[in-house]
Amino acid sequence: MRWDGAMFKEVQTFPSRGSMVFQPVTIGNWQYAILGSDYSLTQVYQWDTKRGHFVSSQELNIQAPRGFALAAIDEHIFLFALEHRNQMYKHISCELTAQWITFLESNVIC
Repeated sequence: MRWDGAMFKEVQTFPSRGSMVFQPVTIGNWQYAILGSDYSLTQVYQWDTKRGHFVSSQELNIQAPRGFALAAIDEHIFLFALEHRNQMYKHISCELTAQWITFLESNVIC
């Protein structure tokens, strides 16, 4: 939704059957929206400035999350997924053919 000065206007919709949490996350210059549900795996959407909306970026093996938290340790960014088995993901960015890609790499922590 976007405020146009008088009311909110719809900008984009997301498939959200069984949604548990929808959380915006900013990591450096990257903006994400994370959608977790009890019906399917967690979807990560990345903001595409050229298109002006979020595009599907990655699917995480997390079902029925209760929330997400970011932590910056040294120069590393970690995303914690709070669910029945807590997980930690590390934000990775690398340059491939003059284009930066980003993704989250998994580590189960408990």
